[in-house]
Amino acid sequence: MRCTLIMVGTELLNGATLDTNSIFMANELNKVGIKIDFKLTVGDSLEKIIQAINFGKEKNNLVILSGGLGSTDDDLTKEAISKFLNKKMIVEEKELIEIREKFKKLNIEFLKKNYKEVEKPEGAISITNDVGMAPAFFIDGIAAFPGVPKELYNMFPKFLKYYTDNYCENIDPIYIKDIVVSGIPESILEEKIKEFFIEPNIEYEFLVKDYGIIVRMQTLESFKNTVEKIKEKIYNSIGKYIITEDEEKIEEKVFELLKDKNYDLSVAESCTGGMLASTIVGVSGISEFFIEGLVTYSNESKINRLNVDKNIIKRYGAVSKEVAEAMVCGLETKVAVSTTGVAGPNGGTIEKPVGLVYVGVKVRDKIKSFKFNFTGDRERIRRKTVLHSLFELYKMLEEDE
Repeated sequence: MRCTLIMVGTELLNGATLDTNSIFMANELNKVGIKIDFKLTVGDSLEKIIQAINFGKEKNNLVILSGGLGSTDDDLTKEAISKFLNKKMIVEEKELIEIREKFKKLNIEFLKKNYKEVEKPEGAISITNDVGMAPAFFIDGIAAFPGVPKELYNMFPKFLKYYTDNYCENIDPIYIKDIVVSGIPESILEEKIKEFFIEPNIEYEFLVKDYGIIVRMQTLESFKNTVEKIKEKIYNSIGKYIITEDEEKIEEKVFELLKDKNYDLSVAESCTGGMLASTIVGVSGISEFFIEGLVTYSNESKINRLNVDKNIIKRYGAVSKEVAEAMVCGLETKVAVSTTGVAGPNGGTIEKPVGLVYVGVKVRDKIKSFKFNFTGDRERIRRKTVLHSLFELYKMLEEDE
């Protein structure tokens, strides 16, 4: 089973609003084995919405729209569907009573234009909106939902239950396996593992992210065992570069190792400015092991708070492996991490350009430093520093005996 998504709203085209609804719908559709062939975004234009519906229906049996079901003049999705199907618009008395009650409970006046929120093409089946006003509806292979995320999240699973029960037989859910890799260029990664990508029933792709590369394999649930066998081959080939799988976060893996070894942790940050500590404390239960996070941004702070020798800073500069290692030595916990670098956009030199970062890691009596040359804006460089410092920490904890 395959479908087309149509996201309606001029605000999605001009960048005023970020489209998160299609991501949610894609995840939900994957669970029931419905694959998205096309995703279209159209503005608040009756003609263009009809064109999009026509395209979707030519390609797939199921077309799903999000947005444009409200009461304002630019909410045109219902009218577009009605015209496309040549169906008149109706209002069911039961649904009119329900929406009037919602307005009454919120102490909001129900205006004439609010009738529009419960209009639908004749013959459409409504999907109850438990968290908002306008219900969604389904008719002749076309489903329409409000653009408000919380309302979509409420109604979409209910629609999928109805649709799969009535229109789908022998559902085979989509299975996706993500392997997150770091520290290896995409071209080399491909050369090392492309020989495993020979199964015709599996789709393969590389997704480049700030924190690394996602190797994604997508297939149907019935081919899950084949994917797992390919995954094992990938681990045998590039295991040392693999950070995590699927939705697992590297900070959660670090937490599990700290817990297993009963090690305490502290961090000293310069270029990341508290971002590393914030990421760590986002893990539930970490308070038992995380002792402190220091933002030692200035040279004076590194000297006074961490006892970094001022002569080391003078000789090598604050952005150096020597200072990164000295910073973790100034922390008293068994495990420690430091960050120092040039996040930009200013402050770079020929010798130490923007994106140069050093990370120090201490696990008991073992101390290592790692050099990185990141690209991107200030925020991306800082985020990459956090993720790579956690990855190096994880590897050292794994090696610790």
